[in-house]
Amino acid sequence: MLYEIDVDEGPARFAEMIATIDAGFGVLVRRDGQIIARLVPEAAFAAMTAGAAEDDGRTDEEREAAEMMAMFDDEMQGRF
Repeated sequence: MLYEIDVDEGPARFAEMIATIDAGFGVLVRRDGQIIARLVPEAAFAAMTAGAAEDDGRTDEEREAAEMMAMFDDEMQGRF
């Protein structure tokens, strides 16, 4: 799951953003309705960059959906 925050709220909600990322979720940062940054846990970043090196025939959206489903499964299994 990705949470969204406006860049102007960032300073006041920094601890909340870090807690969200630490819990394994990503944060989209928006300015004027446009996404300007995506903050993800280190494990998710490593998985994304490793997946980028391998051409598995999936689109970026399919890879992101698979990653989100894996995170959801981990949370449901209590392994999070």
